[in-house]
Amino acid sequence: MSPQVSADRRSAPPPDMFASLVEQVANIRRWNEDREWDIDEHELAAVDLSPRMHADPLVVDLIAVYLDGSDSYLDGVRRTCHELWSVASERQPHTWSWDWLRGDGYDAPPKPVRLLPGIVHRPGVRRVTLDLGAHWIPGQAARPRRLRGPDSAHAEILAAAAHFPRWARAMNGSTVPFIWLSGYQVTYPEEGTDKRLPGLAWVQYRRTLSLTVDWVDHSHSGWASPVRVG
Repeated sequence: MSPQVSADRRSAPPPDMFASLVEQVANIRRWNEDREWDIDEHELAAVDLSPRMHADPLVVDLIAVYLDGSDSYLDGVRRTCHELWSVASERQPHTWSWDWLRGDGYDAPPKPVRLLPGIVHRPGVRRVTLDLGAHWIPGQAARPRRLRGPDSAHAEILAAAAHFPRWARAMNGSTVPFIWLSGYQVTYPEEGTDKRLPGLAWVQYRRTLSLTVDWVDHSHSGWASPVRVG
């Protein structure tokens, strides 16, 4: 199924959900200093900030961050996921993440994720174009397993949540879809790695941005599986 199919069936999302590329670079400079990411200023200065227009209001240009691993406890994929979620959390009134549930027998490190096979983690800072409504048709249910591939977004979605807190709060499944992070697999417990993936949703009655875990073969409506389109 094409990611852009039936976009004309969608209602218009709220305006002004996204920050400009200039604002995004300023965000990353601040986060880099505050969180000691050790991103080189020359790398930030080399990012193309020229604006582009997109016909689809859910397609956006984004400056994404992909971090090195800190140690054997957090490799680059998990550290990037953990750090970007931490930044996104600071920009919301309330947040919740599945890996905060550390009951009996839960001994996984923070953000136990890996990339979907075929996707490679390359540390650095890059401008990417995301389709945040990919594979979403209002009122039609879909299973995430059927929507995953090498262009599936992962850390870019968490960067979007960090840069665009208004977009995250606009998620309602009807004008702005909830989000599967289809480029990730959840690695704890190990025997279910190919069966689960993270999801990002705004829970209105709790005013909470939730990073949840879903089953790849469960069917839901109101959810998108974003992809990198540039």
